[in-house]
Amino acid sequence: MNKFIRIIPTRLTALLLLVISALLAGGTPALAAGFMDRVLVIVNEDVITQSEFDYRMLTVKQDLEQSSKPVPPNLAKQLIETIVNERLQVQEANRRGIQISDAELEQAIQRFAAQQNATPEQLKQSIEQTGQPFNMFRESVRDSLTISRFTEYYARTRVVVPDYEIDGFIGANNLDADNSEYQIAQILIKNPDTKAELAEQVRDEIVEGLSFQQAALKYSESTNAQEGGLIGWRTKEKLPEVFFNAVRSMQVGEVSPVLYTPNGLHILKLLDRKGDERTEIVQSQVSHILIKSESKVAKSQAAKRLYEIRQRMQNGEDFSELARIYSDDTASAATGGSLGWVSPGEMVKPFEAVFEKLPLGEISDPVETQFGVHIIRVEDRRTKDVSAQVVRNRVDGILRRQRADREFNQWVRELLEGAYVEHVADPVSPTS
Repeated sequence: MNKFIRIIPTRLTALLLLVISALLAGGTPALAAGFMDRVLVIVNEDVITQSEFDYRMLTVKQDLEQSSKPVPPNLAKQLIETIVNERLQVQEANRRGIQISDAELEQAIQRFAAQQNATPEQLKQSIEQTGQPFNMFRESVRDSLTISRFTEYYARTRVVVPDYEIDGFIGANNLDADNSEYQIAQILIKNPDTKAELAEQVRDEIVEGLSFQQAALKYSESTNAQEGGLIGWRTKEKLPEVFFNAVRSMQVGEVSPVLYTPNGLHILKLLDRKGDERTEIVQSQVSHILIKSESKVAKSQAAKRLYEIRQRMQNGEDFSELARIYSDDTASAATGGSLGWVSPGEMVKPFEAVFEKLPLGEISDPVETQFGVHIIRVEDRRTKDVSAQVVRNRVDGILRRQRADREFNQWVRELLEGAYVEHVADPVSPTS
């Protein structure tokens, strides 16, 4: 009974669409032509017409002819099923707010025309010469872009790739191969059970200014202590795993934490590296105070208040204490306004544009974002090697797309099972 109730308005909707489009075209001949464009399939509140089928069939046959492939005997049935599936995907995409604007569509057509060494007008003429209406070509491009964006949405929001799959792919394809060479110096302190405190003390002295070479001469129990602990150039294969894991993420000139091996306690210094290029980013250690505000008046008042707070800091009051008192960002307020180490692209653009140029220790003027008004201070900056993360992100994208390709088709079948689809008439294949 419910299904019967739904059929009536849906059929009326399809009929009314054809009548209205015919009337808008003007005159009785157009009305007659409109009724000649038969409805083949009703898909929820939409319809697939004979003219759409003719357009797609013509395109498919041209593609088959160009590739010298035979026309399948059941091509009409396959094509109708394809159009129904695509219509369901476009409907679901639109329901989720995924739509292609006219500007995006025009840009896509311009790119397509450029690939054909033609202008958009020349492309239009070329398409119409084959008997294909250009407006149908435009809408087919829009649908293709919509479906492409819809599959990206599916891969991004519904597909999860576990870490062990990423690790397995990286290992199987040798993507973690490191062809770099590292020039390293070390300080070795034996008997870790009794000299752990000494090792930490030596590292502290180096951090506070004692040269690594002097520290090696004074403390190292290695045979190369007289050479300042110089080990020389080593590849991954010639380094203990604990050494490699430390130096691969170090900057040239950086000193490692105290490392434990069966031979004792080690402190490494990376003197130089060569070989593979690394992907590095500059991270900033950022603190802020936020006063939430939405209206222009509220933001003006917030900016005035933050100027007063900023002046108090310049007069000697502590940033962290004032952040705990006044910041509306409760999460960072609990840590004195600290947002931790921030990578490029993690913050909204107005916020990032300010802290990227802010000298260390200085407090910014009030900055407006969609969250309210902020004052910002950069505590420190560092260069971080993200090569390994870049590889992981790339592999995650590959595996996500592969899994999405498998699972997306099943999701489309589920959409089909939950949709109202009625085959009203069999298509009439256009004559060649």
